[in-house]
Amino acid sequence: MNLPSDIKIRFFSSIVLLSVVLFSLIKGGIYFTFFLIIASLFMIFEWMRLISKSFWIIRGLITSLGLTTILILDTISSLSIITFFLSFLFLTIFSRLTINKYKMSSFGFIYISLSVLTINWLREVDQGLLMLIIILSTIFISDIAAYIFGNIFGGPKLFSSVSPNKTLSGFISAFILGTLWFVFFTLNFSNSFNFNNIFVGFGIVLLSILGDLFISFLKRKANIKDTGFFIPGHGGFLDRADSILPIFFLMPIYAIFMNAIENPSIIFLG
Repeated sequence: MNLPSDIKIRFFSSIVLLSVVLFSLIKGGIYFTFFLIIASLFMIFEWMRLISKSFWIIRGLITSLGLTTILILDTISSLSIITFFLSFLFLTIFSRLTINKYKMSSFGFIYISLSVLTINWLREVDQGLLMLIIILSTIFISDIAAYIFGNIFGGPKLFSSVSPNKTLSGFISAFILGTLWFVFFTLNFSNSFNFNNIFVGFGIVLLSILGDLFISFLKRKANIKDTGFFIPGHGGFLDRADSILPIFFLMPIYAIFMNAIENPSIIFLG
């Protein structure tokens, strides 16, 4: 069977991207930091271009310089905190003076930066690699389930004004299989069943869907198909990370709420 060329390109680029992610994630250290820097640079510039094409390069430079500095420092210190707030301040002032979507520019900096810094933080804590694999695999399973069963069973279209390809059957499949995967995966590494893991797994799937819809909404508003063109067949880094960002953006808040900021693994493994 001959596959269409665009499917082949999408498949091979997926293999390359997955290989790079897994290599840097497993190796950790400078490899993972370098990967996060590169990925965050693309996401930041894609975000700034997505919300407004005016001065997006300058806004991207201000933001990426601050986040790159914090990632290189690789520690929560007074210098990294000062760098974060100065970057936020300069970006907001510049965007405000140029009358250029200053609220969305500032939010994008916070949204992407805190998500990336949370990923970097989790990789360094005890059982951090396992936690990241659990979260990312849950997102992957729910996304694949939505695609496969959505195409097989079809059904009413959901969110047609934002993302016309999403169906009710795909939506339900994502929640069921994604949550089940999370529960059974965490159960394999914990001493006993934790009923709270059902809600955590459900929450991960929900946030991943909302993140996807959020970027889809921004793309519709900007009248563009892809946030970038770096990944053949997939668009930009922001297109691939849209379902990941909200989970890690909100995770520190949930960890504080669960009194797990010093040992976030208890959220998943008990």
